[in-house]
Amino acid sequence: MSKFRFLLLFCLSFFSITANANFVFNENCIKAYKNILSLKFNEGALQLAQEKKTNPNNKIPVLLENYIDFLKVLTTENNASFENFKSNKSARISIIEDDDKRSPWYLYAAAEINLQSCINRFKYLEFVSGAYELQKAYKLLEENQKKFPDFLPNKKSFALLYGLIGLVPEQYKWALSSIGLKGNTEQGAAMLEDLTQKLPKSNYAYFYDESAFFLSFIYLSKEGDPAIYDKVKLVCDAVPKTNLLGVYVKALAASKTGHTDDAIEILMERPKTPNYGAFYHLDYLLGLCKLNRFDNDAVIYFESYLKNYTGNFNIKDAYLKIAWFYLLRGNIDKYNAYIALCKIRGKAISEKDKDAQNLCLQIYPPDIALLKARLYFDGGYYDKAVFALKDKKASSFSLTKEKLEYFYRMGRICHQQNKTDQAIVFYTATISTGIGLPYYFAANASLQLGYIYELKKNYAKARYYYERCDQMKNEEYKNSIETKAKAGLRRIAKL
Repeated sequence: MSKFRFLLLFCLSFFSITANANFVFNENCIKAYKNILSLKFNEGALQLAQEKKTNPNNKIPVLLENYIDFLKVLTTENNASFENFKSNKSARISIIEDDDKRSPWYLYAAAEINLQSCINRFKYLEFVSGAYELQKAYKLLEENQKKFPDFLPNKKSFALLYGLIGLVPEQYKWALSSIGLKGNTEQGAAMLEDLTQKLPKSNYAYFYDESAFFLSFIYLSKEGDPAIYDKVKLVCDAVPKTNLLGVYVKALAASKTGHTDDAIEILMERPKTPNYGAFYHLDYLLGLCKLNRFDNDAVIYFESYLKNYTGNFNIKDAYLKIAWFYLLRGNIDKYNAYIALCKIRGKAISEKDKDAQNLCLQIYPPDIALLKARLYFDGGYYDKAVFALKDKKASSFSLTKEKLEYFYRMGRICHQQNKTDQAIVFYTATISTGIGLPYYFAANASLQLGYIYELKKNYAKARYYYERCDQMKNEEYKNSIETKAKAGLRRIAKL
């Protein structure tokens, strides 16, 4: 009898342990997670459905279902996707909160859902609500870190949290400081750099791709570092080419750092099978790259984006870019037609769309030479940008804005060609000509001078120019320029 009783108690004890072990990131969940991160949402959802059928008590699928909704918001930028995400959030957290508190996944999963919600809210400019979700995530991660100091996924989320704090626009920093949150992108980057070294040799190696993506976005938020592209390539080289999110990260890094040929190659070779979720921003990005290279098929990708995309971002900018495409080819009728569409379609929410709205309201078309220089520069074709302006000088332009833009473009070109002394001359002329005007040229010239002097280790001058950014009257790209200038001030304050 005693033996039977012992066996019964043992079985009950074992059952209790297994029943409480309700956060199991098993092989099936890992496969689903990898598919979801690759934007193969349907495949991931099917695997999660099977997991829920086989292991109904496992709560990891709840977290991964949130990943699907989260990434759909980011890739579609669709209001319906955003509302669906928000409507599911509370229910998922409730399910998780009703489970095994002894697991390191318990607090982590709730924090992760709050973090993902914060990112989506920031995307939709809901910074106050996002800040409070960031605070929730911080408290959960902090508690989890005390309980499970060696739990690497926690460190991934902590690093992301610090990165997010650093990326909040300056006018919303009060929302973070009011709830006691501090952090910056440098902290986030340092933690993720350490993590990407540790993950491949750990039991959590499957989190490497996600960590690499977050680290890349933090790298891309910082201008003035000539090694950005190499850094992104280094951390993303291990990401499979079948991962569509990885394709986007690598192409974005290439396009933002003047490696347009690389970006076009990456985007043209991306997987295009129907089992991937909709991600029409890839067409928009390809259109930009091809426009910068002056390819004759650039307009095809902008039109594909406008035809299929159902979100609120980059619509005005896409119409403006098509208008420029036709202007550069001498088709004034189509230029005017797309400028008219730019005025009435889309919403001036993002800084890009606000800039497009301002530009399409100008009385005169842009100067062809300046436009060519701008596009070639953005594409990293610096010699061609110089050639576009070879017969020009400031006096060649009658409009003050065009004189200002000439100084600015020449400064940017010289800067990228490592002709630093010449760049300083042109940037200084940009500031003296443009201060007090609503254009972004003077403010960004001041930011670039801050970068130059920071690299020269002349921190007094760097501080001077970073601080000047805040004194400019620019209405264009104000938030992003000020955020980057503040980041520069934080960096040099530590030196």
